[in-house]
Amino acid sequence: MPAVSSAAGLLALLEEHNDDLKRYALTNLDKVVHEYWFQISGSIASVEALYEDDEFSHRELAALVASKVFYHLGEFDDALSYALGAGNLFDVNDQSEYVQTLVARCLDQYFELRVKQVEQKEEVKIDSRLTAIVDRMLDKCITAGQYEQAVGVALEGRRLDKLEEVVVRSGEAVRVVRYALRACQELVVVKDFRQKVLRLLVRLYEASPAPDWVDICQCLMFLDDAGEVAKILDRLLQGGPGDELLAAQVCFDLVENEMQSFLGKVQEGLDGLAPKAPAPPPAAAAAEGAPAAGGDAMETDAP
Repeated sequence: MPAVSSAAGLLALLEEHNDDLKRYALTNLDKVVHEYWFQISGSIASVEALYEDDEFSHRELAALVASKVFYHLGEFDDALSYALGAGNLFDVNDQSEYVQTLVARCLDQYFELRVKQVEQKEEVKIDSRLTAIVDRMLDKCITAGQYEQAVGVALEGRRLDKLEEVVVRSGEAVRVVRYALRACQELVVVKDFRQKVLRLLVRLYEASPAPDWVDICQCLMFLDDAGEVAKILDRLLQGGPGDELLAAQVCFDLVENEMQSFLGKVQEGLDGLAPKAPAPPPAAAAAEGAPAAGGDAMETDAP
């Protein structure tokens, strides 16, 4: 299409009865909307009408144009609403200020609603299109290797399923789980959800080819699961020299946290796992309980 100096001609095509002409107009309005949004805003009702027309086959394109116009008008809620209506035409991979602004607004709304759902147990309905944009953002981060950002989005969105997906798809499970552990301590305040995150991290740690037992025991300490820590230490102590050193490192780290009550529970767990001494044979037990030879005679000979 040749360069245009005005959007008037394209706007006139929106009033035609032919859907192909309307599609042509919308396609080219989308290309110039950031330059001529002030002109398009005067005919925004026509663009909105096309989006609301269920029989129009290019409703998503109309929604995208409307979203960009409302963005330039400073009506960000309307801009986001139409961006949701644009479906996949709203490209989260676009680095424009328009997309970045609406994605940030989308994430803020989603995080707020998810906190109400998960932590405050409110009956909140979340628009599936909002969730779709968040999912696409997460997929973009994972594909680009931005695992830390993906972990942050998953945690703030209270999405354990997505947190697990980030770790599994990263190919760097231990590093990503270690980052998630730190982020969990900073971002997750509510105990119930934090414990769910820690349980997931323990499971993901243990599933890795080379589990980091030090970090695993740290997670278990935050979960106050002394019994499981005792089992891990017992297993390490029964391994080779390297495992024994690792057990010592775990113990040093636990002591540094100065949680005496937890350490006491770990000690009790280790005592319970320690092998019991075999019972003496019956003959030996009887011999131990019998009086020394001549003992009674010595008593009767006493004056």
